[in-house]
Amino acid sequence: MRCQKARRYISLAMDDRLTPALDAKLAEHLQSCVSCREWQQEQSWLQRLVGAPAAVEPGPGLQAAVMARVAAASLRGDFLAFPTVFTRPALLRAAALMIFVFSALFGLFLGARLESGVPANGTAAFSQVLNLDAFADLPGDSFGAVYERLLQGEIR
Repeated sequence: MRCQKARRYISLAMDDRLTPALDAKLAEHLQSCVSCREWQQEQSWLQRLVGAPAAVEPGPGLQAAVMARVAAASLRGDFLAFPTVFTRPALLRAAALMIFVFSALFGLFLGARLESGVPANGTAAFSQVLNLDAFADLPGDSFGAVYERLLQGEIR
């Protein structure tokens, strides 16, 4: 048995949740493993230090106080719960519609801006789309200039 599994079994044994067969395997491992025996002693010490949790008995008026708060919350909640349950899908639809409308308007605006600078011929359109003007001032043997000539079909 590995130490990691043995330590898990030690925890289960401390809570009285270990089967007799696994308890026997654990005892066998603990006889041969000093590290796990020390770990078991530390865990037992911590358990004694912390002790068992004390049971808390509810007071005589606890149920009445809880029921009064539930009743008060349900009265307040009925007024506010009705609109939120039915308006949440409507708000989501309205938000989706607003996103759609704004994206359509943005598309129209962007399209109008692109159409204003439409080049007269195909070569100019090709240069504008690929932004070949960015390579215009480069030396003739640079990568950008060679790339521009390759895209324009001058080099094969």
